[in-house]
Amino acid sequence: MNTSYLKTFIEVINMRNISKAAEKLFVTQPAVSKQLQILEKDFEATLFKKNGREIIPTEEGILLYKYAIKLLNEENKIYSLIKNDDNLSGELLIYTSTLPANYYIHDLIIDFANIYPDITYKIIKADSKAVYDYIEDGQTSYGFTGSIYKNKRINNICIAEDEVILVASKNIYDEFSNKKITIDMLRNQNFIIREKGSATLQTFEDFIIKKNINISDLKIKIQAEDNEIIKNFAINNMGIGVISKIAAEKEINEGLLFKLDVDGLEIKRHLYYVYHKDRYYSKIEEKFKEFIINKFDTKN
Repeated sequence: MNTSYLKTFIEVINMRNISKAAEKLFVTQPAVSKQLQILEKDFEATLFKKNGREIIPTEEGILLYKYAIKLLNEENKIYSLIKNDDNLSGELLIYTSTLPANYYIHDLIIDFANIYPDITYKIIKADSKAVYDYIEDGQTSYGFTGSIYKNKRINNICIAEDEVILVASKNIYDEFSNKKITIDMLRNQNFIIREKGSATLQTFEDFIIKKNINISDLKIKIQAEDNEIIKNFAINNMGIGVISKIAAEKEINEGLLFKLDVDGLEIKRHLYYVYHKDRYYSKIEEKFKEFIINKFDTKN
């Protein structure tokens, strides 16, 4: 039995689609189909079936999937123990939400690259919910997010702490000078917020709900997918920006934006490396996961 065929089988089940698995593995669709046929012949069993457009495993396929992941992960460990990994090469694909992508993971990649200089990187930005969906759907097994969602099979490790703040131009800021600002006082102000699925928006929504305010109660002027857009509109008097503190630090220090100190408004948040417990990881992915765990997991 060729273990590379097991890797193909795992990706087909993860992606629930032969063509998507082929695209991820950089092979042709007929090559994937051929490998699956060989596996079924070797095991003398039907390993998967079609459910509409999706590929789903049979009972025998589920059994093979579980043991294949264990086998291939153990194979990686054996290679790591015996083979010198200094020359480890290949591509590391990283799905990450905006805030980790823009302000945190570059330091991690630089440190990891010092250990494994021959690895290349492909970084794809998506909102936190999308990264979780990609992990659940099998498109990836790990990623960086600004929030966590309930899933017993997905672990999380905190890599940084941050805060969600409200910022405004000097004109708007001066309207509230020498006043004790409450969240109710801001109801008539225009707001500039992140898009649905963003951890920044979710964190802010969770907070104001505790104050008996829904996001629909506020005057949302602009929704944007990027912190730079929010900052630019806020600087130009378009409204109050809801943004990560680290994302606005430069503009605050330069006097372009001002933090509104709202009474009772202290919204702490965390950033995470999240990973699926029961998935196969390539040698590079496994090394990167070990690197993150050793660096941040205090329970380790």
